[in-house]
Amino acid sequence: MNFNFGRDITEQYLVKIYDDLQQEQLRLMNGIKTDVDCNPKQHTAITKQITCINSINLNILKLNNIRKKLGDSC
Repeated sequence: MNFNFGRDITEQYLVKIYDDLQQEQLRLMNGIKTDVDCNPKQHTAITKQITCINSINLNILKLNNIRKKLGDSC
């Protein structure tokens, strides 16, 4: 596991996390589409993961926008 102790959370870092999570979301969505034998519990678990990723990415965007506004006003 890669921890970022001592590193600033920069805009570039947030964009990378966002992109990585988008790729994971796409992988999960493709998995649902291609796995016709996916049982309802698996489908529900994957859907919950996709929802969680969406929430995280929305908050990453909000954080990035707040930081940009702070940078503009300072």
